[in-house]
Amino acid sequence: MILELLDESLVLLRRLMCWSIKEMIYVRLSINNEFSLSINEDIRQKILDWNSVDKKLYDHFYEKLKKIISEQDESFHREVAELRKLNENFSRECYDRRMPVYSGNKVGYSLAESHQQNMTCKILATDDVTQTHVIGLKQFKDSLPPSDIMMVRNHMQNLRKYNPAMLAWSDVNKALHTEQEDPKPEL
Repeated sequence: MILELLDESLVLLRRLMCWSIKEMIYVRLSINNEFSLSINEDIRQKILDWNSVDKKLYDHFYEKLKKIISEQDESFHREVAELRKLNENFSRECYDRRMPVYSGNKVGYSLAESHQQNMTCKILATDDVTQTHVIGLKQFKDSLPPSDIMMVRNHMQNLRKYNPAMLAWSDVNKALHTEQEDPKPEL
């Protein structure tokens, strides 16, 4: 997976895993902003020097992915275009607006009125750290001290100020106290 070629990476993964194209829908929660773009050249060069091995590894796989993409047939490129259209339609349907940038490069969303209860819209607007906390709560709910649960709740409540479309604590709390298997999110 290469971020700059995310749609192409996801289509290749979809084909490899025989998944539906709808399972590849995503929402961008991070963006390059003026801070990341304003790093002066000396600092940028130091960062590249410190991370030279990582950069070589990245460059190798970037070129390898570009080669794989160049070998794909027209159906692959149609599928990439379809994924982009699905993502665009999904975002337009789920979210009223994108919120201002917070915490450096994070983006929040506001749920469309018609999708206030749509768990797929909420989950895809929830950042990876929060989702990891939620998974941990679900897995270890019987052995966690109340202070850990409160920490996750407070974290989520603070983030929702900037990203009101993400999962709410009430969504998580309901899932934690439901013994039945969670329903599959609607697409």
